Amino acid sequence: MQSGNSSYILWITENYFPNTGGMAQSCDRIVQGLRDRGLNIGLVHFRATKSSVKMKTVNHGFNMVVPVNEDEAHAYNLLYNFLINPGFKYEFSHIIAFGGYLPILGAPIISRLLNIPLIILLRGNDFDVALYSPRKRDMLFYALNTSRTICTVSKDQSDKVQKLYPHPDIRYIPNGLDVASWSPHKSEQEMAADWKQKHVPADKKVIGIFGQLKPKKGIDSFIDAIIRSGHAESLFLLITGDIYPEFSERLEVSGIQYHISPFIDRYELLSWYPACDAIAIPSFYDGMPNVLLEAGALGIPIISANTGGMKDILVEGENGFLFHPGDEEGCAMAIKRFINCGTATLSKMGQNIKQLIVNQYNGNIEVEQYLKIFD
Repeated sequence: MQSGNSSYILWITENYFPNTGGMAQSCDRIVQGLRDRGLNIGLVHFRATKSSVKMKTVNHGFNMVVPVNEDEAHAYNLLYNFLINPGFKYEFSHIIAFGGYLPILGAPIISRLLNIPLIILLRGNDFDVALYSPRKRDMLFYALNTSRTICTVSKDQSDKVQKLYPHPDIRYIPNGLDVASWSPHKSEQEMAADWKQKHVPADKKVIGIFGQLKPKKGIDSFIDAIIRSGHAESLFLLITGDIYPEFSERLEVSGIQYHISPFIDRYELLSWYPACDAIAIPSFYDGMPNVLLEAGALGIPIISANTGGMKDILVEGENGFLFHPGDEEGCAMAIKRFINCGTATLSKMGQNIKQLIVNQYNGNIEVEQYLKIFD
């Protein structure tokens, strides 16, 4: 097997293309950004498939798919045997555990067995969920204990790690966005305007809710807050993503006008974002969702729970409308503040968050921060 002259980074993930969702998007963005800067990355993708281990060479690295279904132990033993095969000529300087259950489970073991420094990239869900899961908590703490560096996507997450497991090298590296390529074409803007004209009454404001809408996203609570606000007749919900049936049923009896479309590729969202007057992120807990950066970079104000990465970016009245997570009365008040805002004020708030994303949360800054770790 042919190899290059430089050492490689072994990157272990269960979220990568063709998987969908925010973590897969983030993993792809960071890996590609580092490869574009010349880093060699051997990416291992644990994927639910019945095929054998498959590996292909790509520019600045390789991508390996390791099949995993019910038996994660078997999958890791397959990987370990592959890595120690004398014919496998790659040498690794670091091991990355990119969030998720499987990387946190096995990367620390591989790190110890191969004597390679471990770096953990904690995302939002895997950390918050593992803290209160008897099965996952010990696994998480073992991983933290084994790691050389811990990276978090929000300051709140960094604080929690430091309080629960003091560590000498915790890095706050928020998600970034490739702002240069994230802009709707004229045709996409026209599609959004045409859809809005045909489907939304002129006296209603559109709130967009995008993504994989799991229970932790707080959609049911947000629906109740809209009703509580007394302004259900003034709003139209544009929902794009995977939504639980009970949320759909709740909407049907809520009296709120809405449109639901299935989960689509993020670039297809560029014909939906411009139809929105605000984007809602009512999560009970979260990391730094991509929709926060995507909407912000397009100049759309955010109605959001003041948690996770939203707390790092949003300021009440400046670029968003905030409420304490799970507080339906506070959420209802935030909705009222949004309803009462004029067009000029909303436009100004949109410009504020756009400048912030472009200047401080772009993909180049994100990649530079990760490069410093490997240096």
